[in-house]
Amino acid sequence: MTMSNQQSQSNSSEHGQPFEIIINAEKFEVLKKELTFRELCVLAFPDANFGDNWAWTVTYSDPHGPEGSLVDNAPSIKIKKGMVFNVGRSDKS
Repeated sequence: MTMSNQQSQSNSSEHGQPFEIIINAEKFEVLKKELTFRELCVLAFPDANFGDNWAWTVTYSDPHGPEGSLVDNAPSIKIKKGMVFNVGRSDKS
């Protein structure tokens, strides 16, 4: 599946080839070399709401590198083929 159910993004990769990544067990092809916390949240949940009542978590694993987590307003993360992201949201109320 491509970004946001068939939508592509600008800032294509060096060779114009998409990167295949996994977000919440769903395959996505992205053309950007880097993605932000919020971009990953929107890919996972197209109806994403970043209001005060929502808490978001993003964790990742790189098949050839480290595992980690992202926080909102952090620098973007470099995307590599095969990366796996888990994006969660919860209502604080």
